[in-house]
Formats: sequence, C-alpha cells, structure tokens
Amino acid sequence: MDFLLALVLSFLPPQYRGPLTHKTGTHLVRGACITAFGEIVLVSVLYAAGLFDYFPKASIGPAAFLEFFFTWRGLFLAFFFLDGAVRLLVSIAGQAIGTLPLYAVAWIHGLLDRRAARKRKLPLVADLVEQPPGNENELRISSCLPRKNWDKWMTVMYDEKLYEVVGAELASNPRPFVYLLRIKPESKIIRGLHRYHPNEVFEFENE
Repeated sequence: MDFLLALVLSFLPPQYRGPLTHKTGTHLVRGACITAFGEIVLVSVLYAAGLFDYFPKASIGPAAFLEFFFTWRGLFLAFFFLDGAVRLLVSIAGQAIGTLPLYAVAWIHGLLDRRAARKRKLPLVADLVEQPPGNENELRISSCLPRKNWDKWMTVMYDEKLYEVVGAELASNPRPFVYLLRIKPESKIIRGLHRYHPNEVFEFENE
C-alpha cells in the first residue's frame, strides 16, 4: 500500500504531498523513478503511433518526422517526454520531483493563497499599552501583530523598566493579540531582551 501511495505522490510537487510523504518512506524516490520511466515509454509509444498516422498527411515524406514534431500533438508529447526524462534523472540522483505542469498549478495556488492572506491581514495600528488600575507593576499590551518571541524567557524593556511576559490572550480586532507583563524581579536572569515601543509594528512591516 505504501508503494502504491508513493507512485501517486511521485507525480505531485512537495507542497501537495504533505504528511503522506512520511508514510511512503524510501519508496518515494523509487516510485518517482518507475513513474518517470513509464511516462517516457508511454509518450514514446503515443509519439510513434501519431507519427505513423501522420505520414500520409506529410507534405514532404522524408521530413514527416520534423513536420509532426512541430504539430500541437507532437510538441505536447515532446514536452511530456522531456518531463519524464527530467524526473527520471532527478530520481536517479536520489530525489523525487513531481510532473512539471503541477508545479505551475502549485505556483498559481501559492500566489492566490498569498493574495488571500494579504486581504485577511489586519490594518496596522499602534499598540495600546495599558496599566491596570492600582497596579504599577503590570502592563497590558494589545497589538495587531503577534510577538512570536515573547515567552517566559523574554525580558521586555519599556519606559526604562524591565518586564517579564506572564500571559497572553486573544481579544477582538483591531488588536487581537494581548500580552500581560509584570515587573521582572531583580534576582531573575535576563536571557533575552526586547526594547519595546508601541509603534514598532510599523517597523515589522518594513522588514
């Protein structure tokens, strides 16, 4: 079953194989080699059959091979012969690549996904920094962008004070990412330091 799956996945670009790649194990490269060789054989047979049918239509008999090559059918079959040859050579080198037309599909798919992601992106607004009433040792920072490196090891410097991140939560737009900070005890070691200011989200966008 894993080998049959490898045969199917060998036609796909890596981004479409997903977690199923791990199920194929070492079969994927072998499957790519077999399907590439089969592609070459099939295309060669179809090309020979097409050329045989084209001979009576050729304007110049000796040049029938060249004339057929430049027909839409000849070019189509030649493309897939090249596709199979490339896939076979790459598989012999130890890698498995999919068929070239599906890479074009994957590129268009990725382009549409990135465009959709840009449309879903929240508008940039400055962070909102709040201090809970009666508690000067804590901060609540609401932001339109997440801080991936803000964890329990990160020290945040704001207004010349050092804070540690003690929690995070989700809120509503336009600032759905909320971080809870508390004054860092002097006895704790600083492992990472982030010099924070509320307008830094605009700098992230330009990086």
